[in-house]
Amino acid sequence: MTEHPAAAHRTTPDPRAFAVFPLRFTANPRALIDFLCVVGMAPLLTSPSDQYAELVAGGGGRVMVHSASTSATLSPAGETQLSMVVRSADAAAEQLREAGLEVTVWDEAYGRQGNIAGPHGEAIGLNEDQEDHYGYVAHDGAGADARLSVVAVRASAVGAERDRDVEFFGALGFVPADAGSPSYRALVNPGSGGIGLHASAEGESASRPGRDSAHPDLRIPLVHLGFTTTEDLGELAARLTASGHPARLVEGGAVRSVHVTDPDGQHLEIHPAV
Repeated sequence: MTEHPAAAHRTTPDPRAFAVFPLRFTANPRALIDFLCVVGMAPLLTSPSDQYAELVAGGGGRVMVHSASTSATLSPAGETQLSMVVRSADAAAEQLREAGLEVTVWDEAYGRQGNIAGPHGEAIGLNEDQEDHYGYVAHDGAGADARLSVVAVRASAVGAERDRDVEFFGALGFVPADAGSPSYRALVNPGSGGIGLHASAEGESASRPGRDSAHPDLRIPLVHLGFTTTEDLGELAARLTASGHPARLVEGGAVRSVHVTDPDGQHLEIHPAV
């Protein structure tokens, strides 16, 4: 079940190509939008009231920003849910059904939308691009940093669970970037963002039960928001800090990344592009 207007048009040659589209619920949409622009994203769609926005990364992937105070599913501020965006929901659904996945597509007031049944029984949003923006303000995404890509980071235990996740996202076009490690496996789809499968922390899950009484069996897909970039990480950390978002460059062993806290108090990491 989706909670947003139709996605702004994006230029993707394959109408069935999936791009990551994490949905972040926030207590302060304007602050989060400004933060994401400092990271390197640019708006594609905004609401006049600043309660909703869609931003794009120049290297691939998007992020939805939604006010937690108007969440129909009672989602708390700081929660990020996994969804995907395509040019054609029906074409994408046909492709996924051929791969043996369960997909539901329906008409919303703002266009064709749907859900993909994930490997843990979670309902991953399927969002179709539309030309009519239904009163929302469209932007051209100018200024999106081509070095930056969105990553949806998902809890995934090594073993059978990780194998199911790799197979599932492979059907959506996201394939392993390298051999990975027990702690982390990067899945990439050039121009569409990435999926990060990381070892589950205690009590962490890839989904939670829904809180909407109208859909009692719905499971919500949970991810953390992340990014990869080819920008110099030291320069990125300095830019974030200068903009009022203290960031630090973490270096040690094989891991090198920028760590920063976003306006919702969520820890966010930006890693070098694979």
